Amino acid sequence: MAEPALNLVIDARPLGPRGPLAAEVLLGRPLLARLIDQALEAVGPGRRVGVLAGRGLADECAALLDEAGPDRVAILDDPSARPDATVLRTDRLYDARRLRRAVRQGRDPETAAFWRLDGPEGLAGAEQELNRRLNYQPLGRYWAFPIADRLAAALRTTRVGPNALTLAAGALMLGGAAVVAFGGLAGWAGRLVAASAFATALVLDTADGRLARLQGACTPFGRWLDQVLDELADVALHAAIAWAAFAATGSAAWLLLGMLFGSGKYMFLIQSLTGEALEAESGGPIMKSERGRGGRLASAVRPLRSLAAALGHADLRWHLWIALAAVGRLEAALVLHAAYFPLRALAGILRKGAAHA
Repeated sequence: MAEPALNLVIDARPLGPRGPLAAEVLLGRPLLARLIDQALEAVGPGRRVGVLAGRGLADECAALLDEAGPDRVAILDDPSARPDATVLRTDRLYDARRLRRAVRQGRDPETAAFWRLDGPEGLAGAEQELNRRLNYQPLGRYWAFPIADRLAAALRTTRVGPNALTLAAGALMLGGAAVVAFGGLAGWAGRLVAASAFATALVLDTADGRLARLQGACTPFGRWLDQVLDELADVALHAAIAWAAFAATGSAAWLLLGMLFGSGKYMFLIQSLTGEALEAESGGPIMKSERGRGGRLASAVRPLRSLAAALGHADLRWHLWIALAAVGRLEAALVLHAAYFPLRALAGILRKGAAHA
């Protein structure tokens, strides 16, 4: 029986340092699963996509086929079977909207690629780049992105490096936290200073990565510094909110909320890191746990997981700080995140425990 026509094929054969790149996990999802979702969205309802499987991916591709159904995903063995199909590669990361537009307009999908996994940075920087795009997309793209792009372009030929912008962003966040801690939000001037510091820090934190790429200065130390200062600023700000609320009301409940936030954020980070270690020790990601027999259940709870992720979204949280600082109500952010991070950490621990049971 002839196979139905396929106009989009995913080449899952490219290899990385640990085996097939299609099996690598980025931000908690196998690369092939992420790419299949993008491909199905790009071709639209009622259309099929093909997966050209490489060695060691037969079982994983079969699990994906079982979940999506043969009417959506077909597993191909012959590289020349679809000479006219548009080919997506698992050694690329694609922007979903640009990919959808490119496929529907018949353009080269390379125009939608924003990261090469076979490049110098490869897997080492892929998750950070993907996380940066996801984190800043909702609100920052409308105003912080354009300003950051212009700033990075202006500094490209200067001696100012990306680490300087990272340090400046961290200093502004810590300065804004100090204003909050010492009761600065009681007056409009302090609110303006704190909100402006947070907004400027957001622009600088967006521009440092752009400047690093323009100057060819992407380094492991730069990524480490950015992550450390982001977490330090987050904890410092919530500690400042807890202290300011306690000083204003005399209620120790605010200090307890600050402690709950700190412990919850610590648990969240630890369970994330130990989850990556479990995947590495097991010889790579377990695709079936994400897309296999439990795939239908995962699909059912995916909207809830998306909502949970949105509540902790870095861009949304940063804009929440700016807005609440401007009106002098930052304690609302403390209440929200003191509940959010412990619950998110617990959910992550249970999910990873079930996946590796």
